[in-house]
Amino acid sequence: MSTQPPNIIAIIGGGFSGAALAWHLLKEPRVPLTVLVFEPRSVLGSGVAYSATDPNHRINVPASRMSINTAHPLDFLEWLEETGANHQDDGARQPDGHLYPARKVFGQYVAARLAPLLEAHLLRHIPSLVTAAQKASTGKWILTTQGGDVFEADTVVIATSHPAPQLPRQFAALGTFLSAETRPVLINDPWKPDGLSSVKPDDRVLIIGTGLSMADTVASLAAQGHRAPILAISRRGQRSKSHSRTPVTATGDFLSPPAFRTRDVLQRIRKIIADNPETPWQAFLDRVREQGPQIWSSLDQTERRRLIRHLRPFWDTHRFRISPQTENIVNKALQADILQIKAARVIKVEKEGKTFKVTLRHRNGHTDDRVVDAIITTTGPAHVNILHSQPFLKSLAAEGHIEMDHSDLGLHVSAEGNAQVGPKKDPSLFVAGPLARGRFGELMGLPEVTLYAEKLANTIRAQTAMTVPENATLIS
Repeated sequence: MSTQPPNIIAIIGGGFSGAALAWHLLKEPRVPLTVLVFEPRSVLGSGVAYSATDPNHRINVPASRMSINTAHPLDFLEWLEETGANHQDDGARQPDGHLYPARKVFGQYVAARLAPLLEAHLLRHIPSLVTAAQKASTGKWILTTQGGDVFEADTVVIATSHPAPQLPRQFAALGTFLSAETRPVLINDPWKPDGLSSVKPDDRVLIIGTGLSMADTVASLAAQGHRAPILAISRRGQRSKSHSRTPVTATGDFLSPPAFRTRDVLQRIRKIIADNPETPWQAFLDRVREQGPQIWSSLDQTERRRLIRHLRPFWDTHRFRISPQTENIVNKALQADILQIKAARVIKVEKEGKTFKVTLRHRNGHTDDRVVDAIITTTGPAHVNILHSQPFLKSLAAEGHIEMDHSDLGLHVSAEGNAQVGPKKDPSLFVAGPLARGRFGELMGLPEVTLYAEKLANTIRAQTAMTVPENATLIS
């Protein structure tokens, strides 16, 4: 076994979180680092969100607010104009001038920003999954890929995405013998390539979940010419809110004085919105989003759990807003009585031939039975499955390097972003992206992920010896 040169940073996961971190680590030429990104996709920067091939899956904020570069917030918008990447998409530009391109276009932008780093051999893309991560007695990390290759690294960053949605417990038995290729159709992850291709235009569809993923699913089905009834359900029946019809600027103060109870946070938000009826509520929620980490840090674990249990559904529908194009598609489906959105939950499901018989309990207590041909889960990531979602995470947990955060939103991390178990943090193991949201509260939106990537890059560079490394050495 040969010894790798120092200053090797291994990032596991090459979606936006990992790509943004790599870019911020390497954007300053005076900082000599070699960065490895382990990502099975052929292109870095796309991940689940920005690898969507459906042109109806659009970014849900204007392009002017999307950038890999915190110092240059209009970078994506300018790249669109420079490259003409948006010229073939007539539906991207809205009447107010804002651009909402397809998500895959943003993935192409991130890849373009990383290309010079790959060409200069400062960044190396390892197109494989990591199956095991172990710490050697030397303090170096030993990473094993699915293909059996082994790499050494001085620092490891976990930048993988959240696990796929989890089937409701009523579907557990069905999931053992049904898939998207059988009839009736049971789809647990509509984000997979061609994940909805097995749904026929005349299939009666039940969608579990009514947020952004539901809206994207409806948009995809509409593009496939779907004409049969679609019922979308969630416990509260809330759908994602829209952007303000007029331009807004984040405003308000939700930090002075600090709020130590979830109830106080909610009352403060409600009061400032009620006291300023002339200002769109989006302006105040945008400020809550900006101040989210500080608000979150003022709450103890009991209050954080209370916020997650009672307020998270309302926050999600107001915070994660729908693009105007997708909203139009959903509204048309509602007006045509193709789509219904109800506050209900599944209490029983049975397979009857090539259909499902589903018993629903509505929020008013009424129950009824529905017969459907396809069920699609869009409930969002199954956070509780993080430690079991990938083999290398299992190995890290088994060896005591990682644990769940007390809020069950992600991994336990320190204020600096190090993986933490109990009071002990590992200075050579970091967590990037949404998996760190249990510590910081708001780490799902792209601006927050970018800002955190910059902070993490500064931390890693500060503790890394400044010696010029060679390319990583494959050791087996």
